[in-house]
Amino acid sequence: MQLTLRVNNGNTVTGAVGGKGVLGVSITVFAPAAGNEPTGKAVIRAFESSKVSEWRADDLSIGDKVEIHLLPDGEADSPTSTVQGSDAPMFLFSDPSHARNVLAALHVCNEQLQGILRTAKYAEPHDEALKIQTAVANVVRHLGTHLIMPTVKRHPELVSEAKELGLLD
Repeated sequence: MQLTLRVNNGNTVTGAVGGKGVLGVSITVFAPAAGNEPTGKAVIRAFESSKVSEWRADDLSIGDKVEIHLLPDGEADSPTSTVQGSDAPMFLFSDPSHARNVLAALHVCNEQLQGILRTAKYAEPHDEALKIQTAVANVVRHLGTHLIMPTVKRHPELVSEAKELGLLD
């Protein structure tokens, strides 16, 4: 499977995953302090069992157009960077059964956090409920960044299970 990425009809970057793995595009926009112009980047990442490859497209700014195409298997460009899985702290749980248990625990945690949000919506003043919502959103984001994604990157066979548990879109 391949993905192509192009910014403003510029150079096309092609990334691919050769076999079992996860292929994705990340578009990140950085909102700076007032008075500074937002900037961003667009990247294709391939997560395979033993390595992570990255293909960077042009930098982004306000008004840019980003095109993404999903294509069948084929030749990819040389990656901008490659990190071996053993060197990457982004892979967690060598044992798939432990990874599966962590996903189940995170599902329970997510359900509990959603319950806190429902309670706060009706039991707290509006401004306090918004603060609670922000705090819970930060916890969920960190769980995704530091537990869910590193787990499914190492165990791509668990992606569908993580989706069924409501941990991934």
